[in-house]
Amino acid sequence: MRNALFALAALAVLATPAAPRAEEGAAEHGLRVKLGLGLGYGLPLGDVAKDEKLSNLYSGEIPVELEASYRFTHAISAGVYAGYGLGLVSSKEVNGEKASDAIDSIGTFRFGVQGEYEFAKVGPALPFAALRAGYVTESIGFKDGGTAKASGWEYLTVIGGADFEVARSFAVGPFVSFSLGQYTTEKAPGGASESIPSGERAMHEWLTVGVRGAFEL
Repeated sequence: MRNALFALAALAVLATPAAPRAEEGAAEHGLRVKLGLGLGYGLPLGDVAKDEKLSNLYSGEIPVELEASYRFTHAISAGVYAGYGLGLVSSKEVNGEKASDAIDSIGTFRFGVQGEYEFAKVGPALPFAALRAGYVTESIGFKDGGTAKASGWEYLTVIGGADFEVARSFAVGPFVSFSLGQYTTEKAPGGASESIPSGERAMHEWLTVGVRGAFEL
């Protein structure tokens, strides 16, 4: 988590050479609130736990995320995000078993902080880069009626994309993101929440592509 905060600070440092442009933008537009809504498709990578592939549980995920940021300059904004991911249960057979035979649904809730930097326009495109750090809670509904949960940190998410203005103060464009996280607590159906032993924890990743709409108030 500390490394992610250092990364957010580094993002702000990158904006230093753009000070004249930032001041010009601030004078023209003022300080504004920026809202964003994103929809994507994520590919599971890494391990959900030691020696257990995330792809054994998920075949993919459809995340919907809402973000709200305060634009400090024309180039720099920072704020918060929250989202829900609809998990697509894997039907891959592992040791004679399939997750889809036992699991009915998977849902994931995410929230955290983010920082974003906008680069100079390239034709009609306004490229941007963003960093996030947050927390995630996953709920797994079983076909027998029980529900298991797992929670942990998404230490760092790196996002790159481009906005294309379609109306005054409104833009739409593609993005790609890569996140790195780890589950640290778990709760079995009918049981209490427990910390996952450090030796059983593992790192997992999500590679996501999608579309974001952004609106400035």
